[in-house]
Amino acid sequence: LVQKEVAGRIVARNKKGSILSVSVKVYGTPRYIETVKAGSFAPMPSVDSGVIVIENISKKFFTNFPEKEFFDIVRAGFKSKRKKLSSNLSAIFAKNKVQEAFQKLNLDDNLRAEDVGIETWGKLVCSLSS
Repeated sequence: LVQKEVAGRIVARNKKGSILSVSVKVYGTPRYIETVKAGSFAPMPSVDSGVIVIENISKKFFTNFPEKEFFDIVRAGFKSKRKKLSSNLSAIFAKNKVQEAFQKLNLDDNLRAEDVGIETWGKLVCSLSS
């Protein structure tokens, strides 16, 4: 049970992502169950809540790279929200290595972390780790 807006972001497929939604999706498949109105609580909060379930929980996403390394790179990618992903990643990798990874994966240099899907994050981590 989380704030309805947060639940929507976690389960969204085509909307802007967050470090929370990436973190949930690498371990399983989130699904929105139902809305719980603010009036269901005492004291009443100012927002509705949403119930989500996370199905198919596993660590199989991490077969090609370590979990810690993945999350270190994702955290770096989301470090400065207004910056481009390549700039954020250049804080922990050489700029030319980041550029090579972007070219190899055919990623736009203006890409922001919130626009990167789970599979692309995995490929990016593999590319930067090698």
